Amino acid sequence: MPMLSGRAKANLIDSNFLAENTGDKSIYIVLEGTLNEYAEKFLTLLNQNYNQRGVKASGKIISESQTDITTTSNGTNLIISLPYYFDFPNEGVQGVHENKNAPTSPYHFKSLTKMAPEGRASLKQYLLSGKAKVSNVKKTIGQERKFSKISKGVKKSLIDQQVDTLIYNIKKHGIKTTRYFDDAFEEAFADLDVTVSEQMADAITISIVKKVNEK
Repeated sequence: MPMLSGRAKANLIDSNFLAENTGDKSIYIVLEGTLNEYAEKFLTLLNQNYNQRGVKASGKIISESQTDITTTSNGTNLIISLPYYFDFPNEGVQGVHENKNAPTSPYHFKSLTKMAPEGRASLKQYLLSGKAKVSNVKKTIGQERKFSKISKGVKKSLIDQQVDTLIYNIKKHGIKTTRYFDDAFEEAFADLDVTVSEQMADAITISIVKKVNEK
């Protein structure tokens, strides 16, 4: 029997649902429990890859991730919700000047300086945490002169200059492909089709046995 199926089946038997309902509903309970377990395994692997592959500076991908199981007339669905930018460090992003970090990525930067406020805030927090450092800020800015114009009379703080430099370097060279999501997904759900097919067969068998005992 494939892994993760035991707890779902035990929950089905303990619920005493089979004594009162048809096989269709009991199949749903098995599927719901199994999908919950697979979702837990996926999020664990995702978090592991996220930390090990250097994706931690990419915003709140893990903290904002969610899983939800819904049932409709068309079946049972596991929905995985992640921030829109989750696939950028997964597939990687080609840089403005080179693509060696993500040669097969469908994404590419078009500007060396523009970034959404959320992205800037994330990079700033990453720098403030001490997990990354940017050196030669003045030299970089003086040479490239690619950053957004600073209003007259307004001087950017050192940390904001460092954020500008970091953004420039990221967009120039691109974001490296990590497959942190793809690998977690493939490993977590590798045997889902086998598990579900066997559990559905087991649920139907259990239902039939229960009806026979009631006669």
